[in-house]
Amino acid sequence: MQHVTWRGIAALTLALAAVSCGYGNPVPGGLTGLMVNADGQLTMVAAWCGRAPDGVVVYRRAADELLEQADVRAPVLTGGIASMNLEEKPSDWSLQEGSLSFDEGQVYKVHAYSSETHVKLLGAEFTTESKKKISRGQVLIQNHAGATKDVLLTEDEFKAQAKYLC
Repeated sequence: MQHVTWRGIAALTLALAAVSCGYGNPVPGGLTGLMVNADGQLTMVAAWCGRAPDGVVVYRRAADELLEQADVRAPVLTGGIASMNLEEKPSDWSLQEGSLSFDEGQVYKVHAYSSETHVKLLGAEFTTESKKKISRGQVLIQNHAGATKDVLLTEDEFKAQAKYLC
């Protein structure tokens, strides 16, 4: 019989806590961006490789912290790309908790995620005014090389960027 030490118990506890506490940091596997739909509403778009995301989480920025604003479950997603209206939740998506009401001037961040693998796709920050920057057919992401800056891509460029992250 093996002897269990406090150090071993502590290491196991830390490992389990790391696995069980929320969703991990964004990792390669896809990308989340923002589009404007035909009605002029802000829409999350996610492109992935491998396992499809099964949810979307929206955070609001408070000082240097991200506080959860909403958690929305997706229907079964296929095809490597999907979108969800952030201003008028589609009926086949279900709000698990929180709210999709956004305050003017507040900064938010959206990520598609997998609850099974605890992986978040790289996310995109936005405000209620962000949709004014996005033309029809464009996807807004952030470039984090140096200072964070908004970048507008075509849908094909967005898909290519997501594939590059795989």
